[in-house]
Formats: sequence, structure tokens, C-alpha cells
Amino acid sequence: MVDDTKVEVSFRFLNLDKFQALTLSREVNDATYETHAQKDCFIGRILLKEQNLDDINHFFIRQKVDIQDCDIFICAQSQSHSNTFNAPRIVNQILKDIDCKLTFSVTSAEDRKL
Repeated sequence: MVDDTKVEVSFRFLNLDKFQALTLSREVNDATYETHAQKDCFIGRILLKEQNLDDINHFFIRQKVDIQDCDIFICAQSQSHSNTFNAPRIVNQILKDIDCKLTFSVTSAEDRKL
């Protein structure tokens, strides 16, 4: 059986003010932010990589982000309709420092045809 599931993991700050969003984009490599669709704030997003774990942790501490205002977003896409996938080890690493909630998005090729 071939594992054709692509898994992408991002760390998200879900309730940033404009100053925090700008600071995030300057202090953490590859960080992006966008306006929240329903609230008057910004969502910051960083693709989770070994190289940026310390930067994420430092930003979290310095900006005094509430643990409820961040998550680890795991997005899995599969060409087949598989039922399971493995989360990358990087998820375990970040959870040791920032024990926040996990949010999942799972799609298959069959879902996209609908």
C-alpha cells in the first residue's frame, strides 16, 4: 500500500493585534498573517519546521499570548480515501513547549470531486 497522504503542519496565533502581527512577520522566518474573517484581529501562521521552533516559542513568551489563542493546524490531503495518517514528529516537539490545541483538516480526492 502506497502512502499518498501529504501532511502540512502550521503553528497559528489566532488573536493578534496589528503590532503583534507585524512583529511576528519580522521576528519569525516565513511567518505570515491575515485579517480574521469574523473578529477584529489577525491570524499569524508559520509552517512548522525544526529551524523555527525557538522563534515561535520566544514570540509566544515575549508577546504573552494566551494558550487559548493559538493552535497547531494539521492539514492532510490524500489522493485516495485513506482513514489514517501520521502527524509529523515536529508536532510532539512543539507541544513540549506550547501545549495548545490541535486543529485538523482532512480532505481526499473524492471529497474534492463533490
